[in-house]
Amino acid sequence: MAFWSFLVAATLALLAGCGAAASSAGGNNADAAAAPPESLKDARQLWLQQGFERYSVTAQMTCYCPVDLVQPIRLEVEGGTVVSSQGVDQPLENLTGKGAQRLTVEGLFQFIEEAEDRKAHKLDVSYDRQYGFPTRIDYDGHPMIADDERKYRLTDFNPGVAR
Repeated sequence: MAFWSFLVAATLALLAGCGAAASSAGGNNADAAAAPPESLKDARQLWLQQGFERYSVTAQMTCYCPVDLVQPIRLEVEGGTVVSSQGVDQPLENLTGKGAQRLTVEGLFQFIEEAEDRKAHKLDVSYDRQYGFPTRIDYDGHPMIADDERKYRLTDFNPGVAR
């Protein structure tokens, strides 16, 4: 009788352990599903699914550029076009409409796509897990070319009205 009690207890303990492992594995799958996109294609698809007609974001670029362009820049985008760009630390003097457009989500997606096509020496990108836009880009086009390195960081994203 003691043997059967031991066998039943051991079996129940073993089954309980397996159930805990299954629950733990399920939790890891949920975490993996919530992970940010890893490819440009997946990130762009997630971004397009949001259907944002308007948004605002702060973009900061690190490069060998005029001083006022390396400060954080607050952009308001409507219909894919920059409608407002303001320097967070000081007024902007050198940012043209085309320059501001490159800092939009779609402009940065295009930059990433072109860098991939050119087989850039270094291209590290992180994407937002919820919306898919690039949050950080670290780029170096060629190891032997000075001053072609750039970094971009997008923060303070504020989604507007979705379509």
